[in-house]
Amino acid sequence: MLSDFLDSLGSYVYGYKNPKTDKWDYIGKGVFNRCLVHVKDKDLSKDDLYIISKNLERFEYKNDAAQFALESYLISSLIPSYNKVDGHYKECFVMAKFSELFDEYKALKHDNFEALPQWYISNYEKFKNNVNVLTIKGDNIYMESKTRETIQLSFYVDTEQRPTSVRFAIWQKGDKFQERLEQLYVFLESSGYTRDMVTLTGQRQIYEVPVDDIASLIELFDDFMG
Repeated sequence: MLSDFLDSLGSYVYGYKNPKTDKWDYIGKGVFNRCLVHVKDKDLSKDDLYIISKNLERFEYKNDAAQFALESYLISSLIPSYNKVDGHYKECFVMAKFSELFDEYKALKHDNFEALPQWYISNYEKFKNNVNVLTIKGDNIYMESKTRETIQLSFYVDTEQRPTSVRFAIWQKGDKFQERLEQLYVFLESSGYTRDMVTLTGQRQIYEVPVDDIASLIELFDDFMG
């Protein structure tokens, strides 16, 4: 469970706050278990660990990613009176104790089977520990997979159990981007999708392919996460 939680934080910024002085002893950035190594190497306590921001890879597609992230953080935290629109991805800026976020994560992992569709319940073992976001609304269900090698799968299913296209977001910049894109093409070709069936959508590096039914969607999800 801890491993899955750390993975769900993506790229994050963390800090250790001294409870006696209310000042920060250490602030750093990292992925996975980077925030925990200081418990031993700096003799800090996990009880004093805060996650300041998480899933910062979502900003990477912007050319001005550093400014964009800082602007969003300041708007979210300072709430300027003339900013009519909230900062982008304000949910990334959490400033919460590590233990509290972990408790929330564990609570959310308990599925409410009464609200879930049969196709999800029937394939629960395929989705288990592989889903980052599952949102159930009146007219659709949205699912977002965990990120695998900076690639993330997502899809919508409507109330008639008709899936729309499956999308793959590539959270990678620079020289590695083309490598990840080629990796995605190779995977999709192995699943029966030719390159001309893959469409770039929007301004971000998100690629989509059509799916005909729930069974095909689940098979593609399972192959991707497998």
